[in-house]
Amino acid sequence: MEKSSRSVHAQTGPQLLSLGSTGFTFKLSKYIVVKKVRPGRDRNLANERTIFDILERYPPSPYIVRSFYRTEQAIFLEYATSGDLASLLREEQQRDESSRRVIGVARRQPLERCLRWMKQLGAAAAWLEELGVAHCDVRPGNMLLYPAGHVKLADFDRTLKIGEDMLSGTEPFARLLGDEGGSDCGTYGKAGCRTEQFAIGSVFYSLTRGYDPFEDEWWGPDHGPIRRLEYDGVIGSCWNGRYQSIKNLAADLAAVDGDAWRVTCEEDPLWVKARVHESETIAQNGVLEQLITC
Repeated sequence: MEKSSRSVHAQTGPQLLSLGSTGFTFKLSKYIVVKKVRPGRDRNLANERTIFDILERYPPSPYIVRSFYRTEQAIFLEYATSGDLASLLREEQQRDESSRRVIGVARRQPLERCLRWMKQLGAAAAWLEELGVAHCDVRPGNMLLYPAGHVKLADFDRTLKIGEDMLSGTEPFARLLGDEGGSDCGTYGKAGCRTEQFAIGSVFYSLTRGYDPFEDEWWGPDHGPIRRLEYDGVIGSCWNGRYQSIKNLAADLAAVDGDAWRVTCEEDPLWVKARVHESETIAQNGVLEQLITC
C-alpha cells in the first residue's frame, strides 16, 4: 500500500469486533467498521444493502446507524465507539456457570438513561414505519452506543416491508403467534406495528431489569413475584399490541420527563463525505479481500 493512502487500518490492520449471523464485523479505522458477508449469507447482506438504499432516499435519522459505502460483499458503517447495549447489560450480570441463567445484577442502568435510550429507539422505529419498513430484529445487541450516551439502531439484514411475512425472530424480542394469530398461528406473523412494539417492550424490560425477559427463570419460586417497576404499563401495552402505530408509542415515550433525549446536532456533510471517500479508498486498495471470513 502506498504511503499516501496510509491510515489507521494500514498501520494496525483490521480488528475483528464481532461475528454475527450475516457476517464478520471488522474495525478499519477510527470511524469506520465493515461488515463482510459470511459464506452462504449473501441474501441477508443483499437485503441490508437494499434497505440502506431505501433509507438514503430520505433525510437521515440521528437514531439510525449510517452506511458510508456498500459493495456486493460488504457494508461500511460508522463505528460505535461505546459498543452495544447488550454488552453493557452483560457487564453487570452475574450468571450461573452451568445454566448461564442470570442470578444477579450488580448495577442497573439509571432510569433516566434507560428512558433516553427508549425514546431514541422509539424515534428510530417510528421513522422506519414512516418509510414503510419494519426492523424485525430490535434488541439490545442491535442498539449501538455513541458519544454523550446516545443510541442508534443497527443491523438491517432482517428488515422487511410492512406487511411481509416475518419468517424468523430473536426471542424474547419476537413471539410466535397462538390461536389469536388466525392464519398466522405458529408463525411470527406480518412485519409491522405488532412485531415492532413487542420487541420495543422487551427492550424496555431488559433495560429496567438489567437482563432479558426469562433470563432469570431458573431462580424458581423462591425469588418471589416479578417486581413491577415504573413504566411497566408501557411494556405491557407493547406486549399486548395496544398501540395502533409505532408513531403513537414513540409519542408516549417522548412525552415522559421532557425532551433532553433528542440529538440536536446535525451531521457535518463534509465529515460524512470524507468517510464515504475513506471507505471507497479502503475497498479499492483490496483490504476486503484480505479479511478472513470462513
